[in-house]
Amino acid sequence: MRDPRIQLKNPILAGVLAWLLPGAGHFYQQRYFKAGVYFVCILGLFLTGMAMAEWKAVQPPPKAGPGKTKLKMAKYGAQLAVGLPAMYGLIQRERYSSKDNQLVQQIDETIVAPFEGRTQFHDDDGVYEGDLAGEITLKPVDLEFGGQAISGQFEGTLNDEPITLQLSTNVELDRPIEADDRRSIWAGLVREKNGQQIQMGHLQGSIPRGFLDWFQVPVDDQEEQELHRRLGKKHEVAMVFTWIAGLLNILAIWDAVEGPAFGYGDEHKNEDEAAAEDAAVA
Repeated sequence: MRDPRIQLKNPILAGVLAWLLPGAGHFYQQRYFKAGVYFVCILGLFLTGMAMAEWKAVQPPPKAGPGKTKLKMAKYGAQLAVGLPAMYGLIQRERYSSKDNQLVQQIDETIVAPFEGRTQFHDDDGVYEGDLAGEITLKPVDLEFGGQAISGQFEGTLNDEPITLQLSTNVELDRPIEADDRRSIWAGLVREKNGQQIQMGHLQGSIPRGFLDWFQVPVDDQEEQELHRRLGKKHEVAMVFTWIAGLLNILAIWDAVEGPAFGYGDEHKNEDEAAAEDAAVA
């Protein structure tokens, strides 16, 4: 039975709030100490696991296909018990599965971003290849016979030597929504000679992907294996932390709905009270 001295207010609303954000239901009930404990401990454990796994611990299963297994659904279900901190993964799954999330060969506005990668090209002086680091500018261009493409230029260093490279209209960007915080790019290179553009090679590398375009995006099997390879046991411990946080929040939700399992009147009797009760029975 609920103890009348503990004001649970609307228990259903408190339970929903406790699920959406650990401690929120108890804060609504003005049980501030428990609200703080649940918020710090549960959310802290969840975020610790996320950070240990390079913020890729939350892995919502795909909507359909061979990657959607009962095990993946159970893993995400445990994480989802934390509420809003894991719920963004459902939004990311929809964006990731959208038909608009395709390789990009056209853009609407200019993109300027730091670039890291490699190149191989040739000119009249010979063949060059090596590491690139600098800034890449991508801009939309109209093709001669209709349609649009991407062109631009790279400015930075090749093997620590200053260089500027002109991109052809053969540029391809990775899908905008992926679990990787780097967005890959491939581009052909051209140079001007006698008023004409001559193909001279290519560059490939990556630019930063926006946080909200990779955070909690579903990872495929190859990406998950790469995480295991790079992080080892640390990845497994990180996942366990997020699952435990979800399971602990289930107990917190129950406490918000039903009140504490140990309440008033459950205290241990002192020796005098126990002796008096024994004497009365005798």
